[in-house]
Amino acid sequence: MALRGEEGWHAAHAAAFGQERWQELALAMERDHEHLCYLNPFLPASEMEVIQQDYSLEPSSVPGAYDFMVPENWERQFPVVDASDERHLFVDLVRPERHELELRGPGEELAPFVLAEGAALIVASALQAEEGDHVLDACANGTTSLVLAGGMFKRCPRGQALPQNLQGKLVCNEMVKAKAQTLQAILRSLVPWRLFDTQASIAGHGPRVVFTSVDMATPSNAAERLGPYDKILLGAPCTDDKALLRGAGASRTWSAATAKVSAERQLKWLHNALWLLREGGIVLYFNRALSAEEGDRVIERLFKRVEGTFDLEVMPLEELVACLVPGLAAEPTDWGVHIMPDRTSFGPMFFSRIRLVRRMHHGCEQSPFF
Repeated sequence: MALRGEEGWHAAHAAAFGQERWQELALAMERDHEHLCYLNPFLPASEMEVIQQDYSLEPSSVPGAYDFMVPENWERQFPVVDASDERHLFVDLVRPERHELELRGPGEELAPFVLAEGAALIVASALQAEEGDHVLDACANGTTSLVLAGGMFKRCPRGQALPQNLQGKLVCNEMVKAKAQTLQAILRSLVPWRLFDTQASIAGHGPRVVFTSVDMATPSNAAERLGPYDKILLGAPCTDDKALLRGAGASRTWSAATAKVSAERQLKWLHNALWLLREGGIVLYFNRALSAEEGDRVIERLFKRVEGTFDLEVMPLEELVACLVPGLAAEPTDWGVHIMPDRTSFGPMFFSRIRLVRRMHHGCEQSPFF
């Protein structure tokens, strides 16, 4: 008999992790999300110092992110303006007291930070986006796009003209139209306006940060026309086990087929992403599911599907994650890394970094696109 409902969900994960580990893991997933304060990298140092004082910031193990305390005085707090996803809290540009902005002109205000769950910051950092890269944030949520933009446009602080020799482009995609509009508003509150402006980029063609709203399951779309890409961050829709556990009665809808349906969709998205990459390009695939069906097995099935079409390699993550997050208890898997909430403050999160070594399909030798 197929496993179904809350009882089946617990039984499936107990079988995968062992009863003792699963009891600890289930308890850990019931906890609230632990947020870190990720400072806006485009702010001047003087403003960062004020935020560090008022929010009692202490460096965390995640690059650019801090443990924090909300000021007791509400007038020194930046009001939360979007909490539609409890993992990512976005704040207003200004606060009632201590309006410390040193503006060079109107319209230069930026939100000073985001409060984000640490695993999202880790996966975005692990892509290692840098200036000159052409990057697709395929399932952008605002937080990941800010991390990527911070790595790509370090020479573009708020209030200053873009460097004449600036290169690189960040494409931020959200499939759902309503969410795409919200994403645009959020990111425009975090990133200097010149990076969106068609006329501000002297060296390049068009804006440095652009938005799309396409389904990555479709093989031809606006994201493809803006490619090819050096790096892609792909967080395909998945079984959100933490949300299932914490949602009132949500796990009752679970069945053993849930992971299989999600895995099929993830495999399709990941396969399509390969066609958008340059040779030598990297796709970082991640999701929040516990099941290996949506983790290692998706990568394993991808390698089998593309035999004779793409030559791929999985890039080791253990050393990179250890470098990015010293002391993080990341668990290596056959095809990637798992961050689990019973061993860390973050997760669950599975991710794998895949490099497209070379194309072997018909016609790739003549294509100027790749």
